[in-house]
Amino acid sequence: MGTGNGSGTNGGTRHEPPSLGEVLGTPEVEQLRRERGPAPSEPRPGTTAVLVRALRVRCPRCASPGLFASVFSIKRVCPTCELPLEREEGGFLGAMTVNYLVTAVAFVAVLVAWLIADLPDVSTAGLIVTSAIVVVAVPLLFFRRAKVIWAGIDYLVWRTQPGYVPRAR
Repeated sequence: MGTGNGSGTNGGTRHEPPSLGEVLGTPEVEQLRRERGPAPSEPRPGTTAVLVRALRVRCPRCASPGLFASVFSIKRVCPTCELPLEREEGGFLGAMTVNYLVTAVAFVAVLVAWLIADLPDVSTAGLIVTSAIVVVAVPLLFFRRAKVIWAGIDYLVWRTQPGYVPRAR
């Protein structure tokens, strides 16, 4: 199942979700493949549509809203089409990378704009305060979009795999 080493604080083993390979090889998934037919028959949104839906915080596959259980907690699957939004443990690292990239771009843009506007006498105190606000506010404000963008990227990659099971019609 997982790679838990049993070194938890209570001496028990950690329960880890099954890997994608383990899930795709189950009899239930094989049954779905036989019932639903081949994946290419499913009309698929293009890359641009998937990314635009993600920026609007909608499901990358079906464009439905309501992907978050709370402000910072994404649902495991889309409530409409059951697209996995967090496929496995550690899947949040991609969303974190997207969020970090957006924050870095925003920080550099603010820094360059500040330097252009304030040269030759740069107000370092104002720049430090503004930079701190940017690097705290941007990740918080972009968090939801980053999670859904990563789910969209995951969907774009995952749907090309041989074990992909299209949604039921």
